Amino acid sequence: MPSEWTRRQLIRSLGSLAVLPALLPAVARGFGEGSQFDVAEITVPGGTLHRPEAWKRMLHEVIQATSVVTNPRTVQLAPEDPVLFEHPFAVLVGQSALPPLSEEAIRQLRRYISYGGFLLIDDASGTGNGAFATSVRRLCQQIFPTRPLSPLPADHAVYRSFFLLTEPTGRTRGTGVLEGIQLGPTTPLMFIPNDLSGALDRSADGRNRNALEGGEMQRREATKLGINMVLYALTSNYKHDTAHVMELMREGRLE
Repeated sequence: MPSEWTRRQLIRSLGSLAVLPALLPAVARGFGEGSQFDVAEITVPGGTLHRPEAWKRMLHEVIQATSVVTNPRTVQLAPEDPVLFEHPFAVLVGQSALPPLSEEAIRQLRRYISYGGFLLIDDASGTGNGAFATSVRRLCQQIFPTRPLSPLPADHAVYRSFFLLTEPTGRTRGTGVLEGIQLGPTTPLMFIPNDLSGALDRSADGRNRNALEGGEMQRREATKLGINMVLYALTSNYKHDTAHVMELMREGRLE
């Protein structure tokens, strides 16, 4: 398994998604259940939380609301694991300070994000200004020293990629704005201060783990944001990639 994948390979690895046959009509292939869209939970010992039921719920909701085919599962991977490149949507969840990551982990996260992966960092404290947030800002500076984590504008595509939203919502609300790192026309790394996974998390019997101040309406808004995140990760560069593929076809480099 190569440790460095290109954005094109990441996109082709999702050939079973319903949105991609139109995007890559002569290139996409059905790879079966194993290649359908899922979520990779990044594991940092002593610094991250795992909420697989939250992300499974998000993927089930994507299936219900859209035509995107997902595999409602999560896999837990270390940031150094090259298997990360097989999962174009990754999450990192925590509520206390992250320990320092290895140089290899920093390099691989930089490659992963630069070559087409999407990383969502979720502050489970729900404050956006505690020890976890401070360590996240330090990590982002290590990954992209010249590209600061910055607030996303109210008209950013993630707020309208499927549902029309006005603010980030999770277990908490009104505690800040989505932040992200911009690479060209896309924002492949986003930080949410509102504990999105806390709003979506469920126990084994399907009951919500956390009560929300705004009740089920707030949970529904958090669910919409999760769906938007998935759709943004899949389509943020749709026009760019379509043009690129068509150019390769005209040049005879793709059949």
